[in-house]
Amino acid sequence: MHKYYIKLTNNFKKSLDKMRKQKNFDENALNTVIELLANDEILPDKYRNHLLEPKSKRFMGMPYKARLVINL
Repeated sequence: MHKYYIKLTNNFKKSLDKMRKQKNFDENALNTVIELLANDEILPDKYRNHLLEPKSKRFMGMPYKARLVINL
């Protein structure tokens, strides 16, 4: 039994279709990560949180200006 219910949005479904067309896409790895998140488990370091864009507004729930102060 999962702790969280996973609901796939239309946007996610469209993105998934695009990812499936890529040569290096591993759907089993994606399913593993989704299962870990649904069960509220800690992700392995391989999937650790990381900064996607240098000036993204939020990183792990922290505003960009706060990250500047503590140099993340």
